[in-house]
Amino acid sequence: RDRQSALTPHAGKLLSVATRAILEERSAAARRAYASAAAQLARLAKPEPLGDLLRSLTQRYVLTAVTTNEQEERLTLASLVRELGRGAPDAMGGLRADWLPLAFIGRHEPRWEAERQEAGKQHEAGALASVWEEAYDEGGGNAGAAASHLQELLALLRTMVDGQSWALRRAAAAALIDLANLSSGALKKRPDAASQFELLAASLRESSRRWDDKEALLPKLNACFPPPPTPHAAPPPTESADM
Repeated sequence: RDRQSALTPHAGKLLSVATRAILEERSAAARRAYASAAAQLARLAKPEPLGDLLRSLTQRYVLTAVTTNEQEERLTLASLVRELGRGAPDAMGGLRADWLPLAFIGRHEPRWEAERQEAGKQHEAGALASVWEEAYDEGGGNAGAAASHLQELLALLRTMVDGQSWALRRAAAAALIDLANLSSGALKKRPDAASQFELLAASLRESSRRWDDKEALLPKLNACFPPPPTPHAAPPPTESADM
């Protein structure tokens, strides 16, 4: 208890140090150890620094450059959020707005190229989506929680749709379809959200905006958000018979 009292005033700073170590460490075993320590520190940290950390993790996840290291870094970030939820459930429960939207969307991350080659597992969730699914479910994620944070979800979806990552656009499209079907479609009819849903769907339909599995998911997206009818050109005027 004395050690805990000594750590508490510095928990926020120590949590940031542990997070940097996780992101810079190459050893998976070391990352797990740092994540466990970070989760314990999260229990002692005040809500403000923990919330700041979660928002910075979300930003880093979304804005990560599309490189060969992108997948591994996103998996590290997702795993850290999951461990923070396991180690400090009360603290994370009070900060759902800062992490639940990303977990909701992350559940729809596509399988990695290497994972797609695994025989008999093509329809199973990949490693990244599975970690987010655990973080979401264990942290109290459900239709009610998603509805409570709908505006944060829509804002994050817009960032992903406008971003450069094809994988994140795919996750955003699948998440948008998921949201449209929650509560029997009630969310997409909410006055504060209806226009945002339609604009996101329209952006994803643009031919110049590419994303993974677009051909497979686009019909489902259009079923949830029917595109406006294509205007037909007016027929040319017919000549009068007496001319």
